[in-house]
Formats: sequence, C-alpha cells, structure tokens
Amino acid sequence: MTRLRQLSWRWPAIFVSSALLRGSYHLYQGFGPFIGNAVMGLVFVWAYKKWGRVTPLVIAHFLLDAFSFVGYALLAPWLMATFPGVFS
Repeated sequence: MTRLRQLSWRWPAIFVSSALLRGSYHLYQGFGPFIGNAVMGLVFVWAYKKWGRVTPLVIAHFLLDAFSFVGYALLAPWLMATFPGVFS
C-alpha cells in the first residue's frame, strides 16, 4: 500500500486491488473462498490504513487459520453424520 501511494494511486484503487490480490491467491480453493478472502482483504487494508502496522494482521490471519483448522476437525464428524450425502 505504501508503494502504491508513492505511485500516486488513490485509496479506492488500493483497496480494490489489494483485496482482489488477496482473493486471487486463494482461487485454488474455489470461488467462495476467493470472495471471502477478497472481503477479508478489504478489512485488512482498512486495518493497515488505520493503524499502519502489519503485526495485528499477521496475528488475525493466524487466528483465522487456527480456528478454521481446529473448527473443521471438531465439526467434521458431526457434519458427516448430519449430512451424509454432502460431506462423505
């Protein structure tokens, strides 16, 4: 974001391009995760613009990944039992 500002990019363009970049490197997961990560990219850009720090974003990303991983491990048996045709 700093470099884009130095190149005289305006904030709306920085928000959109940063969010789409974040979403695009999750496209291997599918279109849904692309949208989710693009939205999360908007939140992360906003947070960086507000606080000017990367550390909170790294911690937030770690927590999101950790809760997703642990949450799936805890929910997978229930999902497979409740929706056998979908999650088998």
